[in-house]
Amino acid sequence: MSYTYFMKKYALIGAVSFAVAPLFASAASGQTLSTLVSTIAGYLNNALELLMGFAVVMFVWYVIKYFIIQGDDINRAAAAQYVMWSLIGFFIILSLWGLVNILISTFNLGGNSPGSLTNLPNVFPQ
Repeated sequence: MSYTYFMKKYALIGAVSFAVAPLFASAASGQTLSTLVSTIAGYLNNALELLMGFAVVMFVWYVIKYFIIQGDDINRAAAAQYVMWSLIGFFIILSLWGLVNILISTFNLGGNSPGSLTNLPNVFPQ
C-alpha cells in the first residue's frame, strides 16, 4: 500500500468526522431523533441545491461550447455528450430533491428552507 492510499483514507475519515461532529454536539444537548433527521434532511436539501446550481452552470457552458464557439479545437461530439449527461443529471438531481422533500413532508420535519420545493407558494406572496 502506498503513501497516497493512506493519505486519501485519512483525508476521507477527517472530512466525515468534521461533517458529523456537529451532530454529536447536538445529541449531547438533548435533541430528539426527529430534529436529527430534520437536520440531515436540511443538509441533503442544501447539497442538492448546490449540485443543481453546478449542473446548470455546466449545462450552459457546454451548450455555449457546442452552439456558439467556433473553431477547429472544439470537440462538438464531446460537448454534445456532456449536454446529454447534464440533462440526465438534472433528472436525477430533481428526483432526489423531490425524495428529500417527500421525506420532510411525510414525517412532518418542518423547517422548510427558503429554497425548498415545498415552500414555493411562499416565495411569491400575493
